[in-house]
Amino acid sequence: MRRFRHRRLSSQIFAFLALILLVTIMFGCLLALRASQQRLDHESERRALAVAEAVAAEPEVAEAVAAHDRSGVVQTRAEAVRRATGTSFVVVTDRGGIRFSHPDPTQIGRRVSTDPGPALRGRTVLAVQTGTLGRSARAKIPLRAADGRIVGEVSVGILESTIREQLEDAVPVIALYGAIALAAGLLASVILAARLKRQTFGLELDEIAELLQEREATLRGIREGVVAVDPHGRVRVVNDEAARLLGLPRDIVGQPVDDITDDPRLADVLTGRLDGRDLLVLSGDRVLVANHVPVSHEGREVGGVTTLRDRTELEGLVRELDSVRDLTEAMRAQSHEFSNRLHTLSGLLQLGHDAEALSFIKEIAHADAALRDSITERVRDPLVGALLLAKSAVASERGVELRLADDALLDAELRDPRSLVTVLGNLIDNALDAARTSGREPAVTEVGLRLVGDGEVLVSVADSGIGVSPGERERIFEPGYTTKPTSGVGSRGVGLALVRGLAERRGGSVSVREAPHGGALFEVRLPVALRPAQEAPA
Repeated sequence: MRRFRHRRLSSQIFAFLALILLVTIMFGCLLALRASQQRLDHESERRALAVAEAVAAEPEVAEAVAAHDRSGVVQTRAEAVRRATGTSFVVVTDRGGIRFSHPDPTQIGRRVSTDPGPALRGRTVLAVQTGTLGRSARAKIPLRAADGRIVGEVSVGILESTIREQLEDAVPVIALYGAIALAAGLLASVILAARLKRQTFGLELDEIAELLQEREATLRGIREGVVAVDPHGRVRVVNDEAARLLGLPRDIVGQPVDDITDDPRLADVLTGRLDGRDLLVLSGDRVLVANHVPVSHEGREVGGVTTLRDRTELEGLVRELDSVRDLTEAMRAQSHEFSNRLHTLSGLLQLGHDAEALSFIKEIAHADAALRDSITERVRDPLVGALLLAKSAVASERGVELRLADDALLDAELRDPRSLVTVLGNLIDNALDAARTSGREPAVTEVGLRLVGDGEVLVSVADSGIGVSPGERERIFEPGYTTKPTSGVGSRGVGLALVRGLAERRGGSVSVREAPHGGALFEVRLPVALRPAQEAPA
């Protein structure tokens, strides 16, 4: 048994199938022989019945039995019929069961060994019974006189030995059919074993089991998401990390990729329909980097594997770094501006222009207070106001004028302003870049912010840049798509995709069109929860 276990998988499959075929065919041959025997018994009974009916139909036989004539008329006629039909015996008895004919003349005048009662009561009996000559298939019918009286019985039988000879003649045919079936089965087993060997790449059972264990350990141990699909786009493998990153249930194996996600970009990435490396994919609030690798074996495509890396934290750190950089630039701009003002004021005082110095101080204080008071009065939420103040300092450093639209008004505080801050920050950053790099003068970015409807904020950001062509107004929201040069830390083409994803997840919308004075105008409708006026901030 141990030696059998060490045989190759194809050899084991062939041996098992050969054994199963051999046992099955032998059992089938036995059943065929049994069925043939039953069929021959039935045919012999019907044949014996026909002979018995022919004998009982002869008037002289019934007359001789009724007259108890033992001159040999019945014996002569019965033996003639027996020899003519090839049956084993033709026995005629009277009502007392006394034989008038028998293949063995010494049995004439003796009582039969089986009960003649059923036939004497008018019944026809077909059965396999044992008599003086041995076991036989026989037929028994009543013998009637001319007036219809039952005067005896006619029993005709064919010995089992004769039936067995016919059965033995059928054995070679059954054996031949069995041999042909066995040969065909063995050939099919060889073909099947070879096919399985190709499909398992020549691996043995223990090697397949080890590979399965290693695969499960690898898929569960790696920190990257892995999704494998077949050539028809059905999911074949999904590890725990991929299910977590994409928010997928674990019972999706076997389902088409297009049925498990509503994101066409994600479906295109997983199936390999979208070419490229380090493709950005958004899944909820997560930013994922996906790479799809097609898999082939011996020139035949067997599917593809997609790896997913979570870059949400990295993108968050990059955005925080950008915020710190913007804050640093704002502080630097304020420092430069303060230094310039201080130097100007010092010069005026040194030159003795006290009145001009006082006027300069009032002008500076009024300008700073005007911007601060405008934002404070029209934007009640402190986080949103702080963002606008910080962005105005960055805009000033970049040579761009950041201003509020005439109808801008946010006269309520938000329970959770983070979504609005994210949307505003991304749109203003893009608008500042567009206005600064367009070469148009003056470089302006205008921000609109007001409550519309029931708990919905309408955000509009317009710039004086070159605008967005109609052909790009949908593509700019795709993850990874950007018209800016890729440089520095992080990835480009994420901000607008995050804005659209955030707005749509909260039941809002994003649109882009040409601004009234040129450039691009982005509008975002974002449902928000307002803080009641009497509720103090937490």
